[in-house]
Amino acid sequence: MRRRVVRDLGTIAGIAVILAGVVGLNIYYRLGGLQAKFTAIRKNAEIATAKQGVDLLDWELLQKTKGSLRSGPTFDKDLIARAKEGRTANLMGFMTPIDQFRDVSHFMLLPMPIECYFCRMPPMRDVMLVRMAEGEVTNIMEEPVLVTGGLNLHEGPKQKFFYSMTNSGLRAGDTGKKLTVKSINEEHRQQGYKEGSKLMQEQDAAGGAAPDGELLPAIEEDASVPAPAPPADATAAESATPPPAPAQ
Repeated sequence: MRRRVVRDLGTIAGIAVILAGVVGLNIYYRLGGLQAKFTAIRKNAEIATAKQGVDLLDWELLQKTKGSLRSGPTFDKDLIARAKEGRTANLMGFMTPIDQFRDVSHFMLLPMPIECYFCRMPPMRDVMLVRMAEGEVTNIMEEPVLVTGGLNLHEGPKQKFFYSMTNSGLRAGDTGKKLTVKSINEEHRQQGYKEGSKLMQEQDAAGGAAPDGELLPAIEEDASVPAPAPPADATAAESATPPPAPAQ
């Protein structure tokens, strides 16, 4: 009897392991499929934007950044050279909120969309902190957006963000396409209010922008670099301006 119980328990455990493996593989391939899908969406928007004469900052260049929260970042020499030039940066990506969810003045831009920064934290090299121009706000959108602003690299240990874009504006990544406001559930909102506010406070306290002797401060505009093309029609212009914020 005892031997049978042990055998049955072993069989059940084996089935559980197999099922867990099947579920894990399904999740792996599903995530892989989604990654390929959204990467293709972003890259297609990048190709179309580049054809308009817009000089894009490449995510692959940002992803060459090494380091961790503890050690701080080590930037690729080509990224440092670009920052030294002081050119306005143009970066295509997906918006993710931090501690603001409507009429936001800052947010994160990533090469892939995620639901919540605190539920699934991406690699630090994949996160660009975006601060809107003074007095400007936007909503968190589902589709990829093209952000234009000054590029800043943050040196030193305990940096919450390796880089940021300041004095920024944005438009739809696909010119002429209407943007959709992203729906964010209450659980993620509450976590953002709690953890996101702390994250921003710690980043502001850390500072860490590279000294002027190494990296020149970003400038607002450079006449030699084409600015993003304006929306092709009135529909696109409306998509660049967020709808009125609902009552919190």
